[in-house]
Amino acid sequence: MKIFYSSLQKKHVIRKEVYNGKAHSYNDKVSRIDSILKAFKQAGRYEIIVPEILPFEALTSVHDEDYLTFLESSQNLKNDEVICPYVFPCDYRIPRHEPFIPKRAGYYCFDAGTSLMNNTWNAAVASASAAYGAAIYTKTTGEPSYALCRPPGHHASKNMFGGYCYLNNAAVIAKYLLQSGSVMIVDFDYHHGNGTQSIFYDSSEVFYLSIHAHPLVEYPYFTGFETEIGIDDGVNYNLNVPLMPLSSPSEYFKALLKGLEKAFKVINPDYLILSAGFDIEAGDPIGHFNISPNDFFRLGKEFRSLNKKTIILQEGGYLVSELGRNVESFLAGFSEN
Repeated sequence: MKIFYSSLQKKHVIRKEVYNGKAHSYNDKVSRIDSILKAFKQAGRYEIIVPEILPFEALTSVHDEDYLTFLESSQNLKNDEVICPYVFPCDYRIPRHEPFIPKRAGYYCFDAGTSLMNNTWNAAVASASAAYGAAIYTKTTGEPSYALCRPPGHHASKNMFGGYCYLNNAAVIAKYLLQSGSVMIVDFDYHHGNGTQSIFYDSSEVFYLSIHAHPLVEYPYFTGFETEIGIDDGVNYNLNVPLMPLSSPSEYFKALLKGLEKAFKVINPDYLILSAGFDIEAGDPIGHFNISPNDFFRLGKEFRSLNKKTIILQEGGYLVSELGRNVESFLAGFSEN
């Protein structure tokens, strides 16, 4: 399988995040990339391709231009400067005021745990470019591909960042792939992909299926409920499958397969985009399901059995010691004939 990745993605280095009013080590560590690359090297069956930078129009097809301008302006920060949003506007009827100084970052962020530094923009663009390169490859060859996306993307909406996400990689390539066929996004990250849902919520262009921890008890708390089925043209093109933490592998697979069956009754897609979150693994510091490496192998086989042109995008997965093994196990299962 072809792997798409750029070393520019390592340039985004945040040390701390705020959770529940306290400072903690940032979970989206650069070592996540190292763990995955090490596993690929040990497996010896993957070719890594450095993608070209995607066209800016691919980003504006999803994100508002003023939002992109703000993210890009983070390049002007000093090397040791980090923006951590901590004040957020409550009345969105009030017009925004320029210039968008760092203390107004809350215009474009929905949590206090995701920060910006001077290399965030370049890393996020490189991450989106990895996804875009993978999509071009799969569109051209019909073969599956994997993009090692870091920062991840599924929490980013049209005009807001959060959850370690800045650009919505899945949405960007979905817009690209729609030029040649129908698209389904299946998101199996532990946390609901509120950004992806928001982008397509009123549209029947893309079917979005997410299986995740129940928002009654887990981030992002406000979205991911079963009652969220889409609005306007998007009615019945959004399907959430929330599960309580500590759900067993058997419960997980039963719910996933039932969700896929329901989704495929609505659309038989030409392309399948997997927002692949490995924070569903037992022992993940911010995920609390019980999926094992063997379960990831099975998960890969289940998705391969759908027989669709598939692009796999890295989302979460924060147990660094096991992340590479889990990703490789999934890809091995997906690649098995």
